[in-house]
Amino acid sequence: MVGNDFQRILDGVNHWKMEEPLEKIYLLFDKKKDKYGYASQKNTEELSVALTFATAKPTVIGYNPQSFENVFCTLYKILTMEVERCRRGVLIDTTSTTKEAYGATVTISLMFKNTRIYIVPPQERGWYFPSPEDEVFKEWFMKTRNVKGMMPQEIYLPGQRLKHPNKEEKTLLLKLNEHGGRSKTITMLIAWCNNDPTDPVTKNRYSRIIKRLENKGFVEKKLSSTGKSVSLTHFGKIFAEAMK
Repeated sequence: MVGNDFQRILDGVNHWKMEEPLEKIYLLFDKKKDKYGYASQKNTEELSVALTFATAKPTVIGYNPQSFENVFCTLYKILTMEVERCRRGVLIDTTSTTKEAYGATVTISLMFKNTRIYIVPPQERGWYFPSPEDEVFKEWFMKTRNVKGMMPQEIYLPGQRLKHPNKEEKTLLLKLNEHGGRSKTITMLIAWCNNDPTDPVTKNRYSRIIKRLENKGFVEKKLSSTGKSVSLTHFGKIFAEAMK
């Protein structure tokens, strides 16, 4: 999603290129004929050149970032194609867009697997704020704080929400967090939870618990030389900290 930013969008793509292969890039530009649309279209034109890799040009699509409905419909078509038909994971950059577009992005991302959202924070926070010591600050502050609002735009969410972990799942998450967020083996994790790791019934029960947490995005399993390790995801770490 392209708005007033150019460099941060480029920085985000360059970062992910180092982490994983990017098969296709979409540039969504503000198609409105106003000052915001002008900035978006200018940045999109230059990004289209800068982000052309091995003759593969980005796909450029116009949308209205001030319309929740239009953003949702635009992203729905893209995600249906990329996630469901092409079976690809999708990263959505919301660094340079509106609150309406950000809300629509969060909503629709909850409906598609392998869809992630990210932002690229600026190195200097609040660079566009004048200093309170500047003569223009008072005028800017009064103008900014008195901008009138329109009718509130609800950020619509799917009816089915992420289920809270049950008691056993919470215990497992907390134990992982207490031990640095990672267990080298499932056996070790069972022992941390004060259960017998040699009991087949217990091992099967914990395998099911871990599978549920993995499906919910709280943990991830990896094969290691000692067996299957279990680690908290970034989301799992945040959730475990919230439960403390």
